[in-house]
Amino acid sequence: MITIQILGLDQFVVGRYSRENSGNIAQVFECDEADVSFYAPYAMMFHNGVEQTSWNTLVIVLAPKKYQAVEKSVADFLTKSLSYFSINVEVVFNYFDEGSHYQYVNSEYPRFITSEEIRDDGASMQFGDEPEFMEGEEDLAEEADRCDDPDCDHHHHEEETDIYLGDAFEGFDERYEESRKNKN
Repeated sequence: MITIQILGLDQFVVGRYSRENSGNIAQVFECDEADVSFYAPYAMMFHNGVEQTSWNTLVIVLAPKKYQAVEKSVADFLTKSLSYFSINVEVVFNYFDEGSHYQYVNSEYPRFITSEEIRDDGASMQFGDEPEFMEGEEDLAEEADRCDDPDCDHHHHEEETDIYLGDAFEGFDERYEESRKNKN
């Protein structure tokens, strides 16, 4: 019933933040943790045409009017805890009458998906999980950085790649015709 929208931070940062702070925020609101959800659209903050993402963050709290009494405590918690991820944090509260809130919860399913319900095959991931294809990438990078052999065939990230500006198909027709003659 309380939705915290965070604009100007990466979605994965917000996902991790929600995992680590939902309980704390529920305590400040003096509500059940199940009443707190986060919304993190793929959105960037701009000022005067310059991207402000992770520099300026806007937090919009949508909550029933009864929580207005703890607004200052919630704002203090959000600004302090989000200051680890953003230089500047602004919090705005929008309140609604509880009678204006409607929801349907399907009783045949759990209210929320938990980490126990997440498949471990890479098809579904929690925020902060590392995809399988990335596991061990750090080791390969470190190994490549340690290589002192000038003939080493590792790809070093520092090296510039020259772009080929020539004709990539030069001689193709001749090679193609030659291969057709050899097949006959």
